[in-house]
Amino acid sequence: MVWIVPIIAMLAGLWMIYDTWSKLGPEITLNMASAEGITPEKTTIRVLDVNIGKVTAVRLSPDNKSVRVTARLDADTDSLLSVDSRFWVVKPRIDKTGVSGLGTLLSGAYIQLQPGKSPERKTEFQALASAPVTGPDVPGLRIRLNGQNVRVLSVADPVLYQGFQVGRVETAHFDPATRQMNYQLFIEQPYDRLVTDTSRFWVASGLQISATAEGLKIRTGSLETLVSGGVAFDVPRGRPLGGRVANMTPFNLYPDQDSINEQYSGRHIDYLAFFDESVRGLTVGAPVEYRGLRIGTVQALPYPLKSQKRWVLGERRIPVLLRIEPDRIESFTQSRPNDWQQEIERAIGEGLNARLKTGSLLTGAVFVDLDFDGKLRERHTASVDGLPVLPTTSGGLAQIETKVIALLNKLNGLKLDTTLNTADQTLAEGQRTLSEVRRLTQRLDRLLAQPDTQQLPQDLRGTLQELQQTLNGVSPQSPAYQQLQQSLSTLNQLLREMRPVVRTLDETPNALLFNRSARDPEPKGATP
Repeated sequence: MVWIVPIIAMLAGLWMIYDTWSKLGPEITLNMASAEGITPEKTTIRVLDVNIGKVTAVRLSPDNKSVRVTARLDADTDSLLSVDSRFWVVKPRIDKTGVSGLGTLLSGAYIQLQPGKSPERKTEFQALASAPVTGPDVPGLRIRLNGQNVRVLSVADPVLYQGFQVGRVETAHFDPATRQMNYQLFIEQPYDRLVTDTSRFWVASGLQISATAEGLKIRTGSLETLVSGGVAFDVPRGRPLGGRVANMTPFNLYPDQDSINEQYSGRHIDYLAFFDESVRGLTVGAPVEYRGLRIGTVQALPYPLKSQKRWVLGERRIPVLLRIEPDRIESFTQSRPNDWQQEIERAIGEGLNARLKTGSLLTGAVFVDLDFDGKLRERHTASVDGLPVLPTTSGGLAQIETKVIALLNKLNGLKLDTTLNTADQTLAEGQRTLSEVRRLTQRLDRLLAQPDTQQLPQDLRGTLQELQQTLNGVSPQSPAYQQLQQSLSTLNQLLREMRPVVRTLDETPNALLFNRSARDPEPKGATP
């Protein structure tokens, strides 16, 4: 009977051991960059704010470059551990998405578990540096973006459609092999149907200022994009809406909305245009228009000719590569490139040529304009380096300068010095005539004042009085005389002031257009 008590105690102990062992959950290992805020036997693991486990040990990794955290979960939690399960440390955080983790100021940090959906199980995980933007259970669409020479975006930056937020940037990393920024975007339902195969994505900055041939453009976004930026997307104007895309479909990321039109990837026909005037203000990407309708883009300036191995400063013409893009005009979308080339050759025979026009006086940007000048040519188009040549003519300020120079040449041939000398002599004769009239008036006054004149017949006296009234009209005290004298003085002063101008025009006919003291502008040549 004495052994009954020890046997019962031993059985009770074995039962307690079995009960404890049966209630133990799986043991997991988390790899972290730092153990900040993690304390063994105190830091808990939670799912939807429910404690399901506790950290049991914290130690360094074998290479001493990271931290390995061991945790024991509760029983019946095996279904939470999938290959796509994610762990991260929740602690007070302030970022662009807002303020989070304030409750940990009193309770301390804890580890958040986001269960996965994969049937494959796993017990060792790499903890995330921060909380994921969206969960795996949130319905929506994920797409990939690739971009070069674009503004760097950050995780949690907004995704906008016509200024309305429809998603977030989930991941962002740089690929050194391709030298591209790769992003993963999440578009929430029901806005995922807005993404089609014709959609285009670009960086949406809060404030964008650009100076082009169309003038000065200023675009402003929301306060959030002003601070951190974001991604915007839409279907370009004139393009069909397209069909819906599958999950993880790749798209290109453009630097801005204007780059979508400039980076044209459709059908094109290349032409060479040789301009014999200054191309200042013309840049690569400038539009090629036909009567205000854009039909192409400036592709290269200057174009490197294969037949010319080096740039010669004495070369009067500057080669420019123009890319005609038929798909920019909806009515010609069904035409073939050969049809367009034949149409352009026919138009060249009817007088089609290219000229430079000023697009904006504020920015000084110019563009290439195609129009007819009425001069018939041969339909056979010349070619250089295998490219057809588009005829050119001077336009804009060059035409105005030519006309002004021709006018100044005509003025120079008028011999204005002789004309001014004749005008001076005429004024002097006029002044002498007025002096003679004034003396004659004084003599008539004295004659009428004599007694003999008073005794003349009444008719003669009336005639003399009428003559006196007429002469009084041109007397120095009369308004007509004073107005004539003032006009002659003004004309005399004007002629004196015009003498230096006439002399300058005679010496330098183009002095009205250019500053005589400044040197003539010299065009910049390309580096040999």
